[in-house]
Amino acid sequence: MIKNHDRSGWFGASDTSIIMGNWDTETFRKWWMVKLGAYDNTYTNQAMRTGTLLEIPIIRAIWAVDGRKIHIGRRPTYRPKYRVRANYDGYTSREVVEIKTTEHGFRTVPKNYWQQCQVLMWAKGLRMAILYAYTPSEIDYVAPYFPEIDISKLRRFDIEYSKEFIREYLPRVRYLSSCLKRRKFPKAEEVRDGA
Repeated sequence: MIKNHDRSGWFGASDTSIIMGNWDTETFRKWWMVKLGAYDNTYTNQAMRTGTLLEIPIIRAIWAVDGRKIHIGRRPTYRPKYRVRANYDGYTSREVVEIKTTEHGFRTVPKNYWQQCQVLMWAKGLRMAILYAYTPSEIDYVAPYFPEIDISKLRRFDIEYSKEFIREYLPRVRYLSSCLKRRKFPKAEEVRDGA
């Protein structure tokens, strides 16, 4: 649940695909300017707003059906050494809960969502994530404030923690953190192995 929409100065779990991707692109350059605070990316659309509004009702619907208490992610977890600020949709004592709304659904977890869940688990110190994909109805987009969650439109994906992925991630995010402090443009070839 994101409360602070200022994306500068910290790396979120949803930034992971950019951190792990190609740094020689216009997308990366624009993203880096947002991290430096030189540019504010306030882009949003109806689907994004609806997805955010549906997160808590979806978690409550899962809780009602499964009977498992899921804590709403009200405060982020910080990893200052890496400048990581991880916002959670929800979590239990054993797992991270991530909610995604999607118009068409998906059969396997998209790579960027898998990577996001890996960082969420790492930051929280958990070894399991459950990603729920929900397909909103048309009325959800029109009136998302009082939704009636149709549990049959919810699909669950279990994601296990990957030490190998985190071993690749940490040197990159640590290097980006040092570049952020020095206000320097990063170069992928300068990343050193080892976290």
